[in-house]
Amino acid sequence: MADDPISDALRKQQYGLTVVGSKSEGGEPNGMTANWVTQVSFDPRILALAVQSGAHTRQNIEATGVFSISYLPEESKDLSLKFTKKSTSGEGRLEDEPVSYNETGTPVLDAAVAWVECRVVGQAEPGDHVVFYGEVIGGGARDGRSTTLEETGMHYAG
Repeated sequence: MADDPISDALRKQQYGLTVVGSKSEGGEPNGMTANWVTQVSFDPRILALAVQSGAHTRQNIEATGVFSISYLPEESKDLSLKFTKKSTSGEGRLEDEPVSYNETGTPVLDAAVAWVECRVVGQAEPGDHVVFYGEVIGGGARDGRSTTLEETGMHYAG
């Protein structure tokens, strides 16, 4: 445990591990590891996604108004690490990764156990991350369990 009990407490929250798919205005695909994703409405179905303010993914989502979430399967730490590197473009992150493109044209990892596609319906910038609110317009699931950040031994909270 750290010297900061608040950080310790926030790191105990359960976070799923996902890859956010986006595309540039010119159509270049991108993927970014994220764990601050949650459903905030049933009707309509809306997810909240937090993205670092300076991230390339933020630029893509603001330019196109769409994103996808690929929920990673158990024991996928190596796959998630591929998408954690800082980038000024999506170049290389999706290389050699099988992906599909559906309604939004954003990449969805074929390795995902579930996925959703969203159209942005709002955003807020309450701190050092931008929160995008996305109405779910498509999705699907396969057999298998999704992983959590804690299971990978990584943390991004506090």
